[in-house]
Amino acid sequence: MEAQPFVCSKFTPKQSLSSLFSTFSPSSLAFLANNRHRDIVTLLDYGAGNVRSVRNAIRHLGFDVKDVQSPEDILNANRLIFPGVGAFDAAMDVLTKTVMAEALCTYIESDHPFLGICLGLQLLFESSEENGPVNGLGLIPGVVGRFDSSNGFRVPHIGWNALQINKDSDILDDVGNHHMYFVHCYCAMPSDDNKEWVSSTCNYGESFIASIRRGNVHAVQFHLEKSGDVGLSVLRRFLYPNSHITKKLTQGKASKLAKRVIACLDVRTNDKGDLVVTKGDQYDVREHTNENEVRNLGKPVELAGQYYKDGAEEVSLLNITGF
Repeated sequence: MEAQPFVCSKFTPKQSLSSLFSTFSPSSLAFLANNRHRDIVTLLDYGAGNVRSVRNAIRHLGFDVKDVQSPEDILNANRLIFPGVGAFDAAMDVLTKTVMAEALCTYIESDHPFLGICLGLQLLFESSEENGPVNGLGLIPGVVGRFDSSNGFRVPHIGWNALQINKDSDILDDVGNHHMYFVHCYCAMPSDDNKEWVSSTCNYGESFIASIRRGNVHAVQFHLEKSGDVGLSVLRRFLYPNSHITKKLTQGKASKLAKRVIACLDVRTNDKGDLVVTKGDQYDVREHTNENEVRNLGKPVELAGQYYKDGAEEVSLLNITGF
């Protein structure tokens, strides 16, 4: 069964804008023309999940965040970031009902600075097989499909993986041989029809699109906000496209999917009631001393932070107070 198509305006940017502007009041038009702030990043959060990490990263780099409340906010954006989360069909439903889909198409077709993250990349394609088929914005040729698990690769694709950069993308200049963090079940495949968009690919049993770029329009499948310093450098280059501000990164050695590093910490209360990280043979966690105190390896929050800095992808805390 074919999905009911979403009609993303294929007019020129001027015609698309005229179509949308006809529904706005004169005061709204004046606002659109005179209120572009260079120190504000507009964030398209349609309410499907937690995008706090993206907000924190933007603010860390010196920008304020303005949430999209209406199509006008999209058209007025000086920089627009769409950290899509959740299901493809639910996102398209919200964007269509709020008339934000057409505004988003107009903004991107006009080559304004745009950065899509994860689902924010997938929605740019023609359609998705997730709960579908469901039509997307139709800006990039291709269908978003589920990973093939029959080849032994587990779905979802979760973890650190390497990029194969195909062309100059500007925002990927600092990535080099570093891993980026992925969490997804669906992906778009490179083809002759969309090769002019593809700036990098990644391999997980098969080669899929990791990022796209055309002009000022960028989108990435990986989660840059969860990719440490190298992810922050991608965001920095998007927000400061003409700046030479860079942070020297350690040399990476990424060439393929990385093994996942999960730090597992046993925690329990000691005799003073303090929560501590401890270790022992079969939960015998007391020191063999006269005091027979609980072995204290440090505070859980401090150790978890240290493991994160050392490269742990996840930190698992197990409460063994009952042993």
